[in-house]
Amino acid sequence: MNRSYPVFRIQCAEFVSDKGMLFFYGLSIGITGIILPLFMHGVEVSLTAAALLTAVLLIPMLSGSIAGEREHRTLETLLSSPIHGKSMLWRKFEFCFLFALGYFTITVLCSALTSYLAGGGAALILWQWMCIMVVAALNYSAICMGGVYVSSTSGDLRAANQRVSIMAYPLSFLFVVCLSVIETADLLSALITSCICTLIYLGVISMFAAKIRRMKQPDFFQPITIQKPESAHQQRISLALPRSQFGIVLRLEWKVLMSLKRMLLSFGFLCFSPVAMMCLLLYYTGTLDLNYAVLLTVLIILRVPTNLIAYSIGGEKVYKTGEALLSTPLQIRPVFLAKCMIPVLVTSVMLTVSSLLTLAGVTIAALIKPDLVSIQGYTAAQLILLFPVGLLSSIAMMFIAAILSLRLRTPRQGLYATSLLSVLFVFPVLAIIYLAPNMLMGSMIYLAVLVIGNLFCLKRISDNITRPQLMSRL
Repeated sequence: MNRSYPVFRIQCAEFVSDKGMLFFYGLSIGITGIILPLFMHGVEVSLTAAALLTAVLLIPMLSGSIAGEREHRTLETLLSSPIHGKSMLWRKFEFCFLFALGYFTITVLCSALTSYLAGGGAALILWQWMCIMVVAALNYSAICMGGVYVSSTSGDLRAANQRVSIMAYPLSFLFVVCLSVIETADLLSALITSCICTLIYLGVISMFAAKIRRMKQPDFFQPITIQKPESAHQQRISLALPRSQFGIVLRLEWKVLMSLKRMLLSFGFLCFSPVAMMCLLLYYTGTLDLNYAVLLTVLIILRVPTNLIAYSIGGEKVYKTGEALLSTPLQIRPVFLAKCMIPVLVTSVMLTVSSLLTLAGVTIAALIKPDLVSIQGYTAAQLILLFPVGLLSSIAMMFIAAILSLRLRTPRQGLYATSLLSVLFVFPVLAIIYLAPNMLMGSMIYLAVLVIGNLFCLKRISDNITRPQLMSRL
């Protein structure tokens, strides 16, 4: 038996032993594969959500595959065994690929069964299902192949997460485009699009497979610079005397964010997602609904604060810098508020840019096809769901991510759990858009609920978190 298979078995054992994550995976499958088809009366939206959600869950898993071993100082121990570095990469690839394909397949089966039992029939015919599964296998194979290689050449989890995200999001978006074409039931268009996607995915797989084959055992031991924030904490110690402690931490957190070029690039890519999906919807169905853009914005963009706050607060545990931060004269409340302010600012900018891009896309589409589309803007209810509700939902997810990042062992686990919980914030918006008799009134009620909930969480956090409690979690 291959000596590297213990790596695969260890990955499987760790996956099965984490009961909390298994529960969240099951919950997300139930939401995406059962509840969404019932709400939307079809499998199309469920398939799109499943494709995106699988990539979202896969990115942190790929990021931590090798970079996590390096960051936690276990890579050297693993490589000191008879296991070759390249064999370890292949076993990590196999595990991540089987997880992604299994998760997507189970969600698709649940969606098809739910649609059938709800009276919608099989929704798609046999050749469409076969085409979807073939392209899905190639898509996740390409993402996993590139992800394990990128993780092996990254110094820490944060860098790996940025690099994997930049690679995974375009490939996932390409898969969503292919899904949209296949769902039109036009055999010729589906075959042409599937062949193009297949060639792209095979090219990505071949490129990263060749890079992995060229790697040698000493490559895994080469020192890779890990950018730790010790210097930032030294600046905090020296700058802790001015009055505005909030301004000190906010300025330092902003400098750190501006240095993460790849993460900023992935945020910019996310801003184009709603308008791109709107254009696809218009092209293949001939209809344009801004409610769909609102749902996509809530689903995709509001995940941003979970990534930022998980690594901003959870990273203090990973880099062992939390003790140094708490030993400064800085008070806990301004530190916490300053760390939370950066995700809020980023989310506000992304919501604004995404909404303006969507309106620009609608205007351009109306000029190109005036017979199908008329120039339109957001209604008052849609604006409330986008901005006040969106920001307050973002703040709520940020509180959840911050608490989970402190309580769980690693920021990655907190990010997993929060990513799944963030899906729950989509359903009130979904119910308001499609079920509420008065959309404006429903939006105002949901806004009031979020205000009360966030104020309660903020008071509980600021009143009950003390330095000894934080020190015990680091």
